[in-house]
Amino acid sequence: MFGTLIGSGLTRFLALRSERAQQRALEQQEERQSRQRERLQELDLRPEHHRWRREHRKAIYEEFAVKSQTARIAALDHHRCALPCAPEAAEREEIRLRSRMTYREALQTSYTVELQGPDEVAARVDDCTASLRQLLNCAEEHEARAMAGPLSSADVAEMDEQITERFDNVQRVLLRLFIRAGREALDRPAPPG
Repeated sequence: MFGTLIGSGLTRFLALRSERAQQRALEQQEERQSRQRERLQELDLRPEHHRWRREHRKAIYEEFAVKSQTARIAALDHHRCALPCAPEAAEREEIRLRSRMTYREALQTSYTVELQGPDEVAARVDDCTASLRQLLNCAEEHEARAMAGPLSSADVAEMDEQITERFDNVQRVLLRLFIRAGREALDRPAPPG
């Protein structure tokens, strides 16, 4: 009888232990299946996320290109205010403020471009904003020269040459380099899952 009790207790103990091992094995299998489902979902989302990020970057790059063009034209208008036959003082002030505001808007958009990256696009946008700043500084210097006294035709020709050089540098060189870098970044294939 004592042996029967020990045998039944040992059988229960082994059955309980076996049941626990089966339970752990089932939990581990469910955990593996859950992780596998999550990985599959993640792989499904990667192309969608990449597509969303590409469209988001494209919109930001386009916004910077438009704002830098607007700032470029506003700086040229600011320069023209310094030339003989300039508009009234109130209109000059409005043009001066517009050139500064458009530059600031382009600069703020450039920060967003830098955050979105990649590095080569961020470097090109830095070059563009620095050149826009030089263009605006040139227009402000011309305004200061015009305020200091009358301008000769040689002064006007020199000022036109300076502003044209900076104006063209932004458009023909730096903005094109930015656009090329942005296009290359957008054309890159999605990273492998």
